[in-house]
Amino acid sequence: MSTPEVVLAYWTEHRQQFRQSEDQRSVLTNYLLVITAGLTGLIAAQRFALVTLPAALLIAALGLYGALAVAKYHERASYHLQQARALTRTLKELGALADDPHLDEQREDHYRRHPLLHRVRLHWLWTGLHLAIAVFGAVLAVVILAV
Repeated sequence: MSTPEVVLAYWTEHRQQFRQSEDQRSVLTNYLLVITAGLTGLIAAQRFALVTLPAALLIAALGLYGALAVAKYHERASYHLQQARALTRTLKELGALADDPHLDEQREDHYRRHPLLHRVRLHWLWTGLHLAIAVFGAVLAVVILAV
């Protein structure tokens, strides 16, 4: 195998690991949302009885766990993305990948069309969602104690 082929194989591995981190983050979020909905339904069906306090606290704990887990998934995805970007530069230096100026033009055009949204980091939205679940669980706990 020639050097560009080895670099490309390594690049491919990092891109696949990047996608896996993103997929795992999505799956975890879906599971936690389903669990949160189920526990919320249980709490409401029990009319916020004191016996449902552990369920509310579990929602808060799951939200905190989710926030930490999606932050970790972001860290892993970021690592693999940075590795892939470095390997992309190596492929360009080896002449195996053209340095296409149109890519930069398209990127700048995209940023002009989305001046605010391109600045919003997706991992903050994911982490914020899980923190909101934690706050929701805490609020449920307060309501249960107040009823």
